[in-house]
Amino acid sequence: MTNDTHPPAVRRRTAIKAGAAGIGGVVLGASGLPVAGRAAPESYRFLWVNSWLTDGIEGVLGSSLNVAAKPQYQERAVELGRRLGEGGYDIVGLCEVFNDEQDSVETEYVDVVGSGEAIPGPEPDGGEKGAGLLDLVSNVEVTDQATIEYEAEPDGNLTYVDAHVGKGANYAELDLGPGAVDLFTTHLVTGSLLPWADGGDEDIPALRGQQLNELGEFVDEQSSPENVTVVAGDFNIAPDGEAADDLEAFAADAGLNDAWLDHGSGPGGTNDGAIIDGCAFDPNDAPPAYCPIDDAGKRIDYVFLEAPTADHAMELNVEAMDRRVFWRERASPDQFYADDAEEVPNYVTDHVGLELSLTATSA
Repeated sequence: MTNDTHPPAVRRRTAIKAGAAGIGGVVLGASGLPVAGRAAPESYRFLWVNSWLTDGIEGVLGSSLNVAAKPQYQERAVELGRRLGEGGYDIVGLCEVFNDEQDSVETEYVDVVGSGEAIPGPEPDGGEKGAGLLDLVSNVEVTDQATIEYEAEPDGNLTYVDAHVGKGANYAELDLGPGAVDLFTTHLVTGSLLPWADGGDEDIPALRGQQLNELGEFVDEQSSPENVTVVAGDFNIAPDGEAADDLEAFAADAGLNDAWLDHGSGPGGTNDGAIIDGCAFDPNDAPPAYCPIDDAGKRIDYVFLEAPTADHAMELNVEAMDRRVFWRERASPDQFYADDAEEVPNYVTDHVGLELSLTATSA
């Protein structure tokens, strides 16, 4: 329920193959039936993952340079979009994907699924890159969209990577047929320094706490009582780390439950350490590859689901929740890079994705 006077900033590639219309049109559900009038439970697949497609300082103050870019980010953008489509994901939340790579991910995803659209987060503003947020959807209808750029950011110290990125949050109302989801995706400040910087002086945990306050206000403003709120993101906060109390308070105030605690198994690490030091999947069974229960890495990516209320128009149930990695098969799974020069990543992303199998039923 956006209060903005501007039209929704939805960039879409209309799916001619499936006959999908724009906002307000009829879209086929996961079963192939029209959204309207569905009574039986509908199944959906959701994924959140940090895509690790940072293109360096490209886009900052109009710069076309990719200094400090992640290796093979252009090639991996194409691979990721294709993998997401092949995975059959109806709803995807991504961060760390910018500029042309947003188009690459979107194009590959839509080409595979046959219909879909991309919903970008905050765009470049005031000499900064955009937020790097991108949501992808297929088999659902986008009925509203809004964005927010956080005021709390390390803009006073340009040695931080995030001083050049407009951190914020993305919102989309998604009609699943039995009811709607208010989806929010975000990526909080990392505290990472540029390669040539020796140190910084920002209180990063405090900035994360301030960003959580802004996110909480955004969720309160945009969410509707009859919709089920879902918040996903890379919060850069471990359950026992600094700002963990702020994260817990944010979830409690918004009436949200940590989906991993309710539906996952094990510690649930999601950062690069969870790939390098854990996720000992059987390569004979991959891809797709799912992490077994282990205690490697830190859990800094989360999916929060709103607790059921009497106002909800539907019940959104989690049938399964798993951790997925995108192995490129360039080397043994225990190698993050396929080469000694660390120029060829052996994984499409450097985070573990959080995959949820969902069913939506009219309340």
